[in-house]
Amino acid sequence: IINNIEDITITAFKKELIQVIISILNNSNDAFIENNEKIRLIFVDASRDSNNIIIRIKDNAGGVSKKILEKIYEPYFTTKHKSKGAGIALYRCEEIISKHMNGKIESINRKYYYERNEYKGLETIITLPL
Repeated sequence: IINNIEDITITAFKKELIQVIISILNNSNDAFIENNEKIRLIFVDASRDSNNIIIRIKDNAGGVSKKILEKIYEPYFTTKHKSKGAGIALYRCEEIISKHMNGKIESINRKYYYERNEYKGLETIITLPL
């Protein structure tokens, strides 16, 4: 885990925000295992602008197809076997961020460079109002 986190105080639902972050990290871990990724990188950045706190979490697990990306925050949508997931974790994350914290959560496929190597993965961006 490579982090770049500003010293920011967030007045929010602490346990719920932790739940969101853990769900995102668990999905990255599942993707690493599914893709048999040997080099496993997760970047966590937190910063603020004049109006928002922005938390970015990205991995190098290869990203997801556009068709899947459009559905990941829908209830009961999962790409996992039924014994490994019910498809509510990211839906719940979206509910927590948008309805409980008046923020926004979105995920995009991203290509990036780290230590002169190109990687591709999913980046999840959480935007919370100050």
